[in-house]
Amino acid sequence: MQTTLVDAFSVFTYLNIIDFFDAHLLSAIQAFIQENPKGYFTIIGDPGMGKSAILAKYVQDSGCIAHFNVQLQGTNRADQFLESICKQLVNRCQLPYDPLPSNTTQDGDFLGQLLNEVSQRRNGKPVVIAVDALDEVDPTSYRDANILYLPPHLPEGVYFIMTRRRGVEVPFTTYAPVQIFNLLDYQVNSQHDVRMYIENRVDNSEKLRQQIDERQETILVFTDKIADKSENNFMYLRYVLQDIEKGLYKDLNLESFPQGLQGYYDFHWRRMGMTTNPLPDAKIKIVCILGEVKQPVSRQQICDFSGEDTRTVQTVLNEWEQFLHELIKDEQKRYSFYHASFRDFLHRKDILDKTGLTIPGIHSLIAKDQLKKWRNRRRE
Repeated sequence: MQTTLVDAFSVFTYLNIIDFFDAHLLSAIQAFIQENPKGYFTIIGDPGMGKSAILAKYVQDSGCIAHFNVQLQGTNRADQFLESICKQLVNRCQLPYDPLPSNTTQDGDFLGQLLNEVSQRRNGKPVVIAVDALDEVDPTSYRDANILYLPPHLPEGVYFIMTRRRGVEVPFTTYAPVQIFNLLDYQVNSQHDVRMYIENRVDNSEKLRQQIDERQETILVFTDKIADKSENNFMYLRYVLQDIEKGLYKDLNLESFPQGLQGYYDFHWRRMGMTTNPLPDAKIKIVCILGEVKQPVSRQQICDFSGEDTRTVQTVLNEWEQFLHELIKDEQKRYSFYHASFRDFLHRKDILDKTGLTIPGIHSLIAKDQLKKWRNRRRE
């Protein structure tokens, strides 16, 4: 959990959306806790609006217990959530469960027991648990129950602060008070935060100011144009301002820049030659595999899944570096896409139809390699 929190908080610092958080969301959370004896408070919004970053800021400020689901890093199963939250509750309240019972991750029974015990020891203070990205939870990891085995009944003084994407429904029934906070209801505030973010990036980057000068734009006009193109999406700003700072796309005036996050993905897809005739089948296959793997994978694993050589795979990793999250595990670099919204882009019908690939076909490539390795291990 800690690594994910650090990553999410670094995004928050990068986005610089403190004004919105302090003025609206924090007060809404505080009011919910003050006005209800217990309950579930859910923040919803579109990909790239900063839900994880906002929640990370809340965790940082409040010191509450937290769990961040990250589909593309493989930390999105119910058993991982139960183990993480139960360990934190035990440590926080010094409860006599070390090690945790063997049934901790089987269902929500032990979590419910802990919450009852914590409620009795809270001394009038609220017990707050933050859970990020319900929409990224593996639906096969819980059985005929609430998502992540979240308890339908909560004891007094226990509150969950959660996030999920707009339009994604999750199995969740509760008899506790519920409140939804929709970031889309605060577009005026988001516009202010977007402008503040752009201005902050320009102020702190001589390279970016130089690129703006070369484009013969004033900072005010540049801010207006990029803010309009972003559709109030901070992930869009992260990518586009980074590109401009590097001196990319000098052949494009700002009016010709892509509109919105999905537009940017489509733009980069074409710029990387993924729509040429003939199609670069090997590169497309490698990118799609990166989008479908359940956890970060090494370059060699990508080679094994795709059947492509190391040089081809490394070329793709270099070309798509800005979209990738890189970590070191077992002394090897491992890769996954930075944001689940790019996986959504790869799932678009118009993208897949042109490639001749299918998502089940990609899954089959991965499964065949895993089965082959399993059989080889059995023979050893």
